[in-house]
Amino acid sequence: MRLRVVTPEGAKIEAQVTSVTAPGSAGELGILPGHVPLLTSLTIGKLSFVTGGKTVHLAVNGGFMEVHDDDVIVVTETAEEPDAIDVARARASVERVDRDIVQLDAQTQPEKVAQLNRRKARALNRIKTAELHGTPDALRKVREAPPQAGA
Repeated sequence: MRLRVVTPEGAKIEAQVTSVTAPGSAGELGILPGHVPLLTSLTIGKLSFVTGGKTVHLAVNGGFMEVHDDDVIVVTETAEEPDAIDVARARASVERVDRDIVQLDAQTQPEKVAQLNRRKARALNRIKTAELHGTPDALRKVREAPPQAGA
């Protein structure tokens, strides 16, 4: 099967894969060769695929996935490999959201509350993906990095 992951910045991944696991809006989706044609929306979560006997994980930010004739195309806002994720920045984002959301009235500003909750979900997904699937060297750098001022 061929997998292509595309973001607004262009093609992120193009690989021959043996399986794909995606965060579908209705639940996790597993795709194997010969899968029936499918078009579905994706949610914030982890996209995983197996290529060359190795499992690769990406933190994705929603989007769409199409499966047709052993061709899997994922269109998403972002797709980040665990070692490329700035965990300190993501943690700071969660803290900012937590600080900002308490100042809002969910009754009068439901759109703003929903926007902040999506931002927090993206940051938490990035943190979880990095912590679960990052290499030991990358995680050590995160732990040893000084806190970011004003992050």
